Amino acid sequence: MLGCDYLKFLQLRIDARLLTLSEKALDDDRLMEATNAIRCGAMRSARPAMKVFFDGCQFWVASHLHRYLAARRLDASHQEFWCEIEPGCSVSAVEYARSKPGFGGDLRLPPTRAFASNMG
Repeated sequence: MLGCDYLKFLQLRIDARLLTLSEKALDDDRLMEATNAIRCGAMRSARPAMKVFFDGCQFWVASHLHRYLAARRLDASHQEFWCEIEPGCSVSAVEYARSKPGFGGDLRLPPTRAFASNMG
């Protein structure tokens, strides 16, 4: 593990496969909770840390996707998240998410380009 640190929304990237699946399978209550936390300024203290993988250039989101999506929907580009950072690439993030129970969805899609966090 590289460590834990605060990362801004604009620093984060999400693999297109995870983005598509998480938007389909997202629990509305978790998304609403994350949205409210951002609106009232409490997201920075949200725990546990989001798991991200760092490939030397990009930070790839692998967990707590509802937090990422809430910030994206609110256009909260400067929102900070407490993150646990490990070495790895977008594939590492997809594999990590796929290993978590209850994520669901078929992540065996062909590789696609990653979405930049500031895309709307």
